[in-house]
Amino acid sequence: MVNCNLSNSQTYNKFFAPISDLLSSCHNQYVCKELSDSQWIQMGTCRVLMEATSGRGFLQQHGSIFQNPPTCGHFFGTLKSSRRLKLCQEINEKLCGHVTETLTDPLAAFEELKSFDVYAGDGHWHGAAAHDKPREGRKWAVGHFYTLNMRSHAMKHLEMADEMERKHEHDMRALKRQSIQELRQKAPKARKVLYAWDSACLDYDQWDSWKCQGGIYFITRMKDGLVYNILKYRPIDRENPVNRGVLSDQLIKPTGGKLMRRIECVDPATGTHHVFLTNELTLSAGLLAQIYRLRWDLEKVFDQFKNSLHEQKAWASSENAKIMQAHFLCIAHNLMLLMEHELEKCFGVTNKAEIKRKEERLKKMISSADKSGRKVSIVYQIVQRFTKRSLKFIRCLRAYFFIPAPLSQMADNLRTLYATL
Repeated sequence: MVNCNLSNSQTYNKFFAPISDLLSSCHNQYVCKELSDSQWIQMGTCRVLMEATSGRGFLQQHGSIFQNPPTCGHFFGTLKSSRRLKLCQEINEKLCGHVTETLTDPLAAFEELKSFDVYAGDGHWHGAAAHDKPREGRKWAVGHFYTLNMRSHAMKHLEMADEMERKHEHDMRALKRQSIQELRQKAPKARKVLYAWDSACLDYDQWDSWKCQGGIYFITRMKDGLVYNILKYRPIDRENPVNRGVLSDQLIKPTGGKLMRRIECVDPATGTHHVFLTNELTLSAGLLAQIYRLRWDLEKVFDQFKNSLHEQKAWASSENAKIMQAHFLCIAHNLMLLMEHELEKCFGVTNKAEIKRKEERLKKMISSADKSGRKVSIVYQIVQRFTKRSLKFIRCLRAYFFIPAPLSQMADNLRTLYATL
């Protein structure tokens, strides 16, 4: 199945099986005798997973496991390839679809969301490449904008930040470069698309245009000092458990802006007030507020990139290489989701200790809220999945890539790690 010396490693084969299955249907593949597309995808993903601090270091430490490994110059040359970049993007788009079809959707429990695709979006920045040329006496951070499917946790790269921006590019500036089709992410015509994004995405006119032309909606935090007129107080269904913690639901008209919905909520455990703005007018106020809270999952994936996978700087200086790296990060994330699911389905491996900790945190939250006369939204209880892959899982995966052992052995070892270390 795989074109490498680790063909006896069932862990490696199972991990990359989705890529092998999807590659044959890609339009941007090409027969390259020196470095096949299959091996190239595997090498790029391994580069993410194996804690390599540089491309040269990755090849020196891990290149020998592949048949006919490329030279350093060839490997870096592939990172400039426009065709391979298109293939990388195409593979991950197909992989996102596979993840969404395979994994359980906790938001399916909410009937009112049935016609919505729901995403979290944000930018993530890391260090410049070693050979990036300084501008104005310094090297500038490299930024990318990503989206996380809130139903499946599938990760997709949306856009690279403009490198000519001396500081971090504003989110809305990057979003405006996207077409309606790109923002809809292949959603069928009848479906709506909802993004939870931080307040850097706020643009009344653009939101209205996307809503009218593409059925695209946003929810974000309301900025302090916003001047607005209240047009109407909307009724709140207090019998609906998703609305626990909602203090008010208003239609407002910001100065110089379009009709907006202002939702004020209270954190059930701490009593902290949160205020949100959205152009979506049909969903329950409490459900919208909880969708924004779930946006934190994306921040945890960014933490996984930086601290668990140690992806803290760009791989190379070309724009293609930088975008390719972002796609490989998404591919690695999505493949880990599928691998974790496979181990649970086939071998019953779950991180019971972490599940117990999450249950205990929820109990403490409910207890703290009850003492203050507040109730926790039902969303907290229904959406209890892991926000990122554990280091135990990642380390076990790395180790068994190099061992020609059955997958059951890797599963048993991971079960032990979850239980004892």
